Amino acid sequence: MARFFLLVIFLFSFEFNADETDGLPELATESEKRKLQNRRSKVLTPSVAKRVQRIVENLDQAGQYEEAKTILLKEAAKDKTLKAEKEAAAKEKDKDIARVVKKAEEELSELRERFDTLKSYDRSMFYYYRAYVNLAYKDNLLGARSDYLNLVKEPDAQPRIKLAAYYTVAQLYLSEENYNMGIDYLRRWFKMTDEPTSQAYVLLAQAYYLQEQYQKSYNVMMAAKDLSDRTGSRFRENWYSILLATMGELGQRKEQIPYYEEVLEYYPKKRYFVNLAGLYNELDRARDYTSLLKTAYQKELLDKAAEFQSLSQMLLAAGNPYWAAEVILTGLSSVAGIQVVDQECALGKVLDEDGDLVVGRDGIPIEEMVCDDIMGPAFVRPGSETALDPEAKPFLEEDERNLTILAESLRAAQERKEAIRIFEKLAKLTEDGEAFIAIGNLYYLENDIDSAIIAINKGLERGKLKNPGFAQLTLGQALFELQRFDEAKEVFTEASESEKDTIKKQAKAWLKYNENEQERVKNLELRREFINS
Repeated sequence: MARFFLLVIFLFSFEFNADETDGLPELATESEKRKLQNRRSKVLTPSVAKRVQRIVENLDQAGQYEEAKTILLKEAAKDKTLKAEKEAAAKEKDKDIARVVKKAEEELSELRERFDTLKSYDRSMFYYYRAYVNLAYKDNLLGARSDYLNLVKEPDAQPRIKLAAYYTVAQLYLSEENYNMGIDYLRRWFKMTDEPTSQAYVLLAQAYYLQEQYQKSYNVMMAAKDLSDRTGSRFRENWYSILLATMGELGQRKEQIPYYEEVLEYYPKKRYFVNLAGLYNELDRARDYTSLLKTAYQKELLDKAAEFQSLSQMLLAAGNPYWAAEVILTGLSSVAGIQVVDQECALGKVLDEDGDLVVGRDGIPIEEMVCDDIMGPAFVRPGSETALDPEAKPFLEEDERNLTILAESLRAAQERKEAIRIFEKLAKLTEDGEAFIAIGNLYYLENDIDSAIIAINKGLERGKLKNPGFAQLTLGQALFELQRFDEAKEVFTEASESEKDTIKKQAKAWLKYNENEQERVKNLELRREFINS
């Protein structure tokens, strides 16, 4: 009941004049901003100041131990040989943290015992540090929230600290799924702050989204995006996810495209490629779809057989046979892996041999440039150390479909010898003679006429051809090249009986040409014999 009355007091202690229909919060007036900037803070009473100083020192030490622990765990993750040693050292830091936090709690307890004698500003700092301990080290969210709520009631509390308390209270309510109260305190914060942030807008939008108030969520997310663009700050990846989700709920499919394109520029993740590809397909933007898949391939994000096949076929249809062949070859020889794609360097604290932060003469931790590898997806050899699954098989199998795409791509790229090698593999997997016919045509183009004849005969013998008449024409031409006129005549005669008029017409023309050429060669032979006699 007491909590209920406390909330009622807070609800009616502020006036809200903003129209909430669009979800956008009312911002602080210039007058309110000046009050926030100009107001001077009070001074702690001497006895309280000494205890607060010890509290701050212990919490600062706890923070240093926390940072040391974080570095130790990162080092453990990087080097497996040091994993056990570093993790053991990190556990020791937990003991150090508990020790100094306990000291801070003891100081807070001393202040609590004479709480009735403390001034308003002293009480506000007590609530501030106890709330911090509850939140950061005790996982006591209810206790932290109660302390922050008491803090904002203190008339002499520092305006900035009070402002931060409103924001934290909003976060705590939202973590409890109390969205109404979370939204309420966020709106209070917006009305008081002189520096609204994109992150705060996103938090408010997320609360509206979880309440299924999608239009409000979208409006606030667009305000966050506008602020981010105006200030030149990077719009975070999870912020894009919320914005795109709200647009999806509102049916703004087409409008999502520029934001998907933007998020892919900064955060090239597979799921964004998949979603954008779906939109391109839905809107019949085939060229954009092909370009997108190609980009995903270049960033080594493809991990499904259908993706390699689709991209290769589209590239082949678009007149890019070399690329089409490369995509299939990659799929046939690679598995999903991981590799270093970039490095992220920043100033960071470092540890000494005992696992403690290195500090300077002034007691402040020394910072050095620390670089971390950024890992990303990769196409790697099966069984390699960088493979995600050492036993994984390549994305694509050497089956009929994949070898057909590869062979046709190589043939279109005029890589005839490689195409012949793939068609020979394909001939072993198929029941019809099409692969042999393709081999014969390629040999013919390579001017290896004997091999062409052998391959085409194998194809005709196996049968089940889509266009046997065309194969017969090619065979007849090959025989003609070798001046095997009688055999050519026999093949052209059979082709002339084709049901297809084009084949029939060409076969009859070749029959006449073959007969004339045979007669010409015969006359040349007779003349040669006469001269030599």
